[in-house]
Amino acid sequence: MAVMKMGITMIDPFAFNSVRLTLSAMTLGVCVWLEKRRQTSEPSPPLRPHSARSATKKWAVVIAFGLLSGGFYQILFAIGMDRTTAGDSALIMSSIPMWTALLAFIFLHENLKKIWIGLTITFVGTLVVTLQSGGFDFSNENLIGNSIILIAALAWSTGVIISRPLMKTISPIQLAFYATLGTLPIHYLMAWLFETNGFQHLNQPAILFCIGYSGIFSTGLAYAMWNYGVHKLGASHASVFQNLVPLVALAAAWISPLNEKITAIQILGGFLIIFGLLVTQKLRTPSDQTQGNKLQRKPKIRK
Repeated sequence: MAVMKMGITMIDPFAFNSVRLTLSAMTLGVCVWLEKRRQTSEPSPPLRPHSARSATKKWAVVIAFGLLSGGFYQILFAIGMDRTTAGDSALIMSSIPMWTALLAFIFLHENLKKIWIGLTITFVGTLVVTLQSGGFDFSNENLIGNSIILIAALAWSTGVIISRPLMKTISPIQLAFYATLGTLPIHYLMAWLFETNGFQHLNQPAILFCIGYSGIFSTGLAYAMWNYGVHKLGASHASVFQNLVPLVALAAAWISPLNEKITAIQILGGFLIIFGLLVTQKLRTPSDQTQGNKLQRKPKIRK
């Protein structure tokens, strides 16, 4: 997130998004090819035939997920990042598991049981970070950016919920590849509509580094590595490592040329968010963890 923040301070977010997601699609495409190559070398059980109706429904969900995660989320995240700090963005995005659990409760009627305690703590921490700069003064640029990032987190969580049935027939890496590749025209259209001149500055090494790093590594390779780790460790165990993301982002934004100061409010809000997520994980029953694993084995397109 620190690298992306540096990038969009040099060129506009729409130009940055379109080029970095092009690199992400290429990287994910290579990962999909390697995954299919590995699958063909291993014996697999025969697949049950699918009707035309089920196939149509499947691709309708893929399109909906793509528009949410590859389109709406990425646009909102870039706009929000342009208006707020990398540290705030990381802390707010770390609340995604909470929003996913709440949406699963509302739309899928999953029983949250005692994990309400952890979710409430995380929610309070998210509000602390979001509103830290100016209360409810929506003329404050940082608050506007934080609010947009929060909406982006909700969009991603919604995509996770609607994509759950797809995991039986498509791998997370393939789904992320389809979502990224399919929404590229939207991002180039946004850059054209806003008459961006960011493409003229792509010959600058600093900009190319930021685009290349965020596109190839943090969105492409890191995503494939994450799914490999989840496959080996299990989602419940791997999710603990996910709590390191905001800590690393805060530190990177501090020591990078951004020189973002770590505030006491960020520390308080970040502590509440991470502590709430850990409490939620601890209070889950074995059956809840099984359902949670399904939720967490979803594409995680990083910033």
